[in-house]
Amino acid sequence: MVRKFSLLIWKLGSLVCATALISACSSGEGNSASGSASSKNETAGTAAAEADPAYPEMDIPPVWDRDGKLFQPKDFREWVFIGAPLTPNGLNDGKANFPEFHNVYVQPAAFKAYRATGKWPEGTMMVKELQLVGGKAEFPDGSRYEPSGRGYFPGAVNGLDVAVKDSKRFKESNNWGYFNFNHSAPPYLASTEVKPIGECAGCHIANADEDMVYVSLYKPILDPLPLPGK
Repeated sequence: MVRKFSLLIWKLGSLVCATALISACSSGEGNSASGSASSKNETAGTAAAEADPAYPEMDIPPVWDRDGKLFQPKDFREWVFIGAPLTPNGLNDGKANFPEFHNVYVQPAAFKAYRATGKWPEGTMMVKELQLVGGKAEFPDGSRYEPSGRGYFPGAVNGLDVAVKDSKRFKESNNWGYFNFNHSAPPYLASTEVKPIGECAGCHIANADEDMVYVSLYKPILDPLPLPGK
């Protein structure tokens, strides 16, 4: 009787130990996987924010592939918005080169640098997302009414262009390269090559106000907002 009882206790103890061991191993594997995922996330986050020595002033530098193509900038809608010029078809005999709103964004560091120095630093990216005039036109000029009045109102997004300042890569086009990620509805291209000078840079060389940028269109936001009483 005593022998049977001792055997039962021994088996029960072995079962408890085995259960604890399995639990510990499972927990360890879970922690390891979790730790690995966390480590990867931290690494990815660090890589995304890591400074590029080619662009020491940039918080969000341009990223290139081995063939010199520019990767589509991520989360550019979270950057600093500087303006939205509009040249609708209705005011250009139906033949506007860019009939959409041009929603233009720059990296926060580029925006701050320009305000401080009046210069765009190396690695500046100007992102232009095109946004169609929305709604059914009510007048020959393409305008229509909203509760606020008659005008042009934004519709669907329809294209993405990016200009990058890099004096080493784009010396022949006054230090800026121009990239088109498609003039169509999203998703836009993941990466793309620089456009020939005659397609984009040439117009900026001939007409831009300052450093290849139509800066007069953006000055109302680039200039600091006056404080009350100043």
